[in-house]
Amino acid sequence: MNYREQAQQFQQLFRQRQQAGLLSRLLLWLGLGLMLLIAVAVLMFFLLLSWLLIPVFLYKRHQLKKRMQQAFSQQQWQSSTETGSAGRVIEGEVIDRKD
Repeated sequence: MNYREQAQQFQQLFRQRQQAGLLSRLLLWLGLGLMLLIAVAVLMFFLLLSWLLIPVFLYKRHQLKKRMQQAFSQQQWQSSTETGSAGRVIEGEVIDRKD
């Protein structure tokens, strides 16, 4: 099959599709429009869901941060009461000092 025969077959197929009834075109457009509406509805659902969940996640993160700070401060307080002072002091004597 050469190029001209393929082109003619394509043109015949295109003409047949052009002559298809108005009903088939209308159904095609309605189907595409329905799929578009469903896609927009799903998109809007996930967008609204994310807007609703963002404050919940931020609140949970804030609670976790407060809990971690409380645990850290409690650990600091326990370590300071066990040693008797907040830090350690190394005592010593200077033997030789160069000016």
